[in-house]
Amino acid sequence: MITMAHVRTCCAVLASAILAMGWAGSLQAAVYSPRITSEHVADCSSLEAFAKYPAWKDLKGQDRALAIWKYFVGTETGVFHYNPIQEGLDPQMWEYRLIRDPVKMLNVYGYGFCGLFGPTTAGLFEGAGFEKARAVSIPAAAHSVTELWYDNDWHYYDTDLRGVVFRRDGKTVANIQDLLDDPTLWTEPSRKFDPFFPDDKDLGQLAKSYKAKPVEYVYHWQMGGSTMDYRLRKGESLTRWWHPRGGHWAHHPEDAQTEFWQNLIKKEPYGAKGNHPAFSIWTHGNGLFDFNPVLRKGCGDFEDGVFDRRNVQLTDKGLVPAGDGSAEVVWEVLSPYVIVPQVNNLADPKDDKEASVVTFKSSGEVKVSLSLDFGRSYTEIKGVTEPGETSIDLTPHLPGGRYQYLVKFTLAGGSLESLRIRTWVQVAPISLPRLKKGLNHLQYATGDKRGFNTVPWMEIPNMDDSQEMARYWGEKPKDYDPKRWTTRLKGEGDLVFTAPPGRQIQWMSLGGFFNAYQGKEAPKTRNEIWYATGDSDSWMLANRSNVPEWHSHWHYAYDKEVPLVRPVEKIRVKFIGNPGVNGIRVNLHAVQPDEKPDTAIVVTHAFKMDGKVQEKRFTLDKPKGYTIDCPSDPEDISIKLEVPGQSHVHLTTGEHDSPFP
Repeated sequence: MITMAHVRTCCAVLASAILAMGWAGSLQAAVYSPRITSEHVADCSSLEAFAKYPAWKDLKGQDRALAIWKYFVGTETGVFHYNPIQEGLDPQMWEYRLIRDPVKMLNVYGYGFCGLFGPTTAGLFEGAGFEKARAVSIPAAAHSVTELWYDNDWHYYDTDLRGVVFRRDGKTVANIQDLLDDPTLWTEPSRKFDPFFPDDKDLGQLAKSYKAKPVEYVYHWQMGGSTMDYRLRKGESLTRWWHPRGGHWAHHPEDAQTEFWQNLIKKEPYGAKGNHPAFSIWTHGNGLFDFNPVLRKGCGDFEDGVFDRRNVQLTDKGLVPAGDGSAEVVWEVLSPYVIVPQVNNLADPKDDKEASVVTFKSSGEVKVSLSLDFGRSYTEIKGVTEPGETSIDLTPHLPGGRYQYLVKFTLAGGSLESLRIRTWVQVAPISLPRLKKGLNHLQYATGDKRGFNTVPWMEIPNMDDSQEMARYWGEKPKDYDPKRWTTRLKGEGDLVFTAPPGRQIQWMSLGGFFNAYQGKEAPKTRNEIWYATGDSDSWMLANRSNVPEWHSHWHYAYDKEVPLVRPVEKIRVKFIGNPGVNGIRVNLHAVQPDEKPDTAIVVTHAFKMDGKVQEKRFTLDKPKGYTIDCPSDPEDISIKLEVPGQSHVHLTTGEHDSPFP
């Protein structure tokens, strides 16, 4: 039998051992935005990092564009065709739920359809440093493509059908107008760039469809603001797999409305996969966040991992009220990857499960509440009065493609003795650091793209829901109608955003969906975004629309990154709809001023080689490079990042989980 004294002793002994073995960092704090990159895959953690990939970082103009595009449609590195990506609960317009975000496309999903690929490819090109790009809608073909500006002209790139067409000189990528003027460029190409429309046998018919109706050029149809930042706390790990695990993916019932799609989804491996198998060697991948802190006096997991607390103290028995009255303790689940359930009935999500499961041991009265609006409100989901272990599957409470939630425990005289949160996410395999035959060079890095140790809060309030918006408005706007779906906000709307408890906003991204005038009237569009820090009334302009007259769509998106002179706890953001604002995206990147972030981590690569599963484990105390030698061709299985807790003691057996290889 093991006693609480043994627990305290074990904590102290293991802490000393950790220090002696070079793990001093793990006694400090969480690890921020840990990532592993390999020479075989571009760093997809940000578009700025993606732009620096050696295959194109020194190229210019068309050479650079072709290199990036070929990577984006490559069978090992590129996207594949599947159903549209959707997130959010906005019921008014499918347009507002579709995800046209290159960061999410590269890291989270890895698939889509032409209506996403056209704008997303434009965003990828702009993020990689090109001056401008645009989506082009081809109404008669029900198709969307991309045009990119360089060398003082537009050039056509088709990610969905995987093709570019050259002008008669055989040197210059054509644009849409060239194809309209000379349809024989499709059928009698002067040069074929591999790939060249591999699944379209009748390019002559495609050429006719381009001419059947006027094409529509669309300004800034792509979204931004997303980042791959997160933090691993003590006692937490993230394992990512290149292939599906247990039927977890972002499924929507409308994805399986026809027999064709039902059969495709049910085909092994079960889940989302391309309907052009030759386009990609991948389907979807998965990840699992496993947070299992030790809640005992003398161990630092609680202080490192807790989000917020009131009237609570850590004892030999776990967490108990520190004084009279109830106590509250809050933990956050925050993922850069979308949280996904195990999908069962394809037509009905009610039997989905295991998206995120919270398991805890308690005594006395405990209430569990959930917040989906960054702490603005909580909903009680479970009350427990009997001592023992309780498990809550949060799947029914996490609709609409969630990346974050807060779970609060209210203790009325009782205790919370243990906690474990297991959260499944979806991962695009194209972003993971693959191994190849030979000596593989890998790099461990931390921190966000601006060099800070920040926690991101991407807040996307549902503008269709006036009650939800009431929690965000600093002052109720004069002309806001959630059901007026193309111009929901006219004039000014002032919103208030605050940093997480104990943190300050270091930088942010401000953006949303906007209504626009079209054609020659488009430059009259004057939607604006302003911001003020703290309680100041000194407003600063973040963005004023600059819609070109070739824009021929009622809608566009825009996101602007804003660095701050100094960190602040609160910001106000003013959106001005002229003609209208229809969606809001605010991503706050916050630091904890007095925190000493850590960089120590354990990395485990699992792969199959010569018919045997192998693991290579590395304990890294700081960002650095390391190598893995593969004499034969390896098959990647998983990569695990782990920040071990100060003590993982099994109270029933007295055994320890060692954080060391």
